Amino acid sequence: MKKYILISLSLLNFIFSSCEEVIEYKLDTADARLVVEGLITDQPGPYQLRISNSRGYLEEGSTAGVNGALVIISDSEGTTDTLTQVNDGLYQTTKLQGKAGNTYYLKALVNGETYTAQSYMPAVAPLDSLTFEYKADGHMQEEGYYPYIHFGDPAGKGNFYRWNVYINGELAPDELAVLNDDLYDGSYGHASMQFALKPGDKLRVEMYGVDKPAYEFWYALVNQQNSTGSPFESTPANAPGNISNGAMGYFGASAVTVAEGVAE
Repeated sequence: MKKYILISLSLLNFIFSSCEEVIEYKLDTADARLVVEGLITDQPGPYQLRISNSRGYLEEGSTAGVNGALVIISDSEGTTDTLTQVNDGLYQTTKLQGKAGNTYYLKALVNGETYTAQSYMPAVAPLDSLTFEYKADGHMQEEGYYPYIHFGDPAGKGNFYRWNVYINGELAPDELAVLNDDLYDGSYGHASMQFALKPGDKLRVEMYGVDKPAYEFWYALVNQQNSTGSPFESTPANAPGNISNGAMGYFGASAVTVAEGVAE
């Protein structure tokens, strides 16, 4: 069963994606392309970035990392960090500390080719609380404890968010969600997460403040999840990434706020 996260603000109830324009994109089925995936946050580093080559849509197996790249990340305050390779295709910062309000710039030299990207890190309002409501078994509803997230959106349109959800320490990719504040700017929100937990289940919700290009990237993945069952079943060519020179993937920057609770 597909699961969706709903939000109600000022008596308005709607599915996250219900008032958004659907992004159209083509599926790249054959040619291998470079894939770059990285995220800078305002949490303590180090931060990691992965470089790999894509596989065709019909090919099986995980993608191999790209090694020996020169990877540099800098910020709008003048800090420059040359990343260290720590694993197959995995590169890690050495001194950079993410900060809301900064823009982050990526430069990667791979096999004589240069790839760049940039991302602005907006501030994010803290999650106020995480509560649970017990619901009995019923039509289109499982018995269990349903979580609610409570937070306020700052005044002024142009705030964008995405969520990561962990249940008992495991990332739940089916709960990927994004949201913008076009319809509820400056309101107090109660995000109803439409899945049931068992008594004693531990829930961790991470809310990321993202810029508009990142929102569009993650929104495309949500659309893909709703049509295929998982945002990662198809090639990331489906999403509008921000890596130059024909590469796929996304380099992002996000401030993070976290809420945790136990279903009871």
